Amino acid sequence: MAILLVLLTVAAYGASAEDISNLLHKNTNLAQSLKSNDFSDEEIQKIFSDNRIMLYPEILEKRGHGIDYMSKRFGLLTRTSVKRGKRVLSENRAIFKEIEDKYGVEKEVVVAIYRLETNLGGYSGKYLVFNGLFTLAVLENRRSAWAEKELLNLLIFCKKNNRDPFSIYGSWAGAFGLCQFIPSSVLKYAVDGDGDGNVDLNNFSDAMSSIANYLKSNGWERGNLRRKKQAVWAYNHCDNYVKAVFAYANACKKFKK
Repeated sequence: MAILLVLLTVAAYGASAEDISNLLHKNTNLAQSLKSNDFSDEEIQKIFSDNRIMLYPEILEKRGHGIDYMSKRFGLLTRTSVKRGKRVLSENRAIFKEIEDKYGVEKEVVVAIYRLETNLGGYSGKYLVFNGLFTLAVLENRRSAWAEKELLNLLIFCKKNNRDPFSIYGSWAGAFGLCQFIPSSVLKYAVDGDGDGNVDLNNFSDAMSSIANYLKSNGWERGNLRRKKQAVWAYNHCDNYVKAVFAYANACKKFKK
């Protein structure tokens, strides 16, 4: 394993995609997992010989530091911030009515998660998700098994939805789209909100519907605050996050022009 890590580190600084492909095939279970999910040898070779593959060694220093969503610096409850959320609700009434009718999830809570995850679509990540997960899979012992599984899920999603796996940008940890789902969550909870036959989490309707579906699937229950909070906690295992979601949702409900 140590030799593999050294070779892959070298590969990141000049070895060809073919070298990376060969190392991957010889030293991980990913290729076999792809075959078990109906990927042909030709499809696997095409993916792992793509010249857009590269490693991001800088992300190995990153950790999931907690964000104080209720801090003054984050600015969640400023008038400008709440007004922006209210505008999103106003401009997309039909979409949110359909979401509330179908999933029973309050529109203000969906928008609150949208605000916390991507600042209402303002920022959804700068890293190629494939490369970020690939880096963690081959260079990070602690998270390698998790990252390899998420990379597999990403490729399954891309094949199912006819997406180029090297076209999806997101966080260094693999979350992407307006709702910041990791690939396993995409496969489990993402839905086609606008009925066009594709799931695209950069599509507003798909992303908002997917947030609502995630919450409902994790126990959201209309009229039961405890179950609602548990569902939001499932989205992000952070008490501060849960508090912020409901604070922003309530602020949107009470906002007056």
